[in-house]
Amino acid sequence: MDKESIFELQKIDCNCNDCIYMIRDFETKKQWDSNKLHENQKNASFRIHYGNCSLLNKQVSFIPNSISLDNQKCFKHRKQ
Repeated sequence: MDKESIFELQKIDCNCNDCIYMIRDFETKKQWDSNKLHENQKNASFRIHYGNCSLLNKQVSFIPNSISLDNQKCFKHRKQ
């Protein structure tokens, strides 16, 4: 898949991971990653990520590269 196709797919997916309004919360992610519940989760593709939405002023969690259709009204790709 080429870069343009990936970009178009990300715009359809509306995932917070690709949104310009996302402010990542690395401290919360570190806490959860070090938690015993996540010891067996070696595959980073399904790990939950955390952050704050600067548009909606709220905490969010998301799994990168997954569809988030509920974000269609607020999503703006970070590379637009």
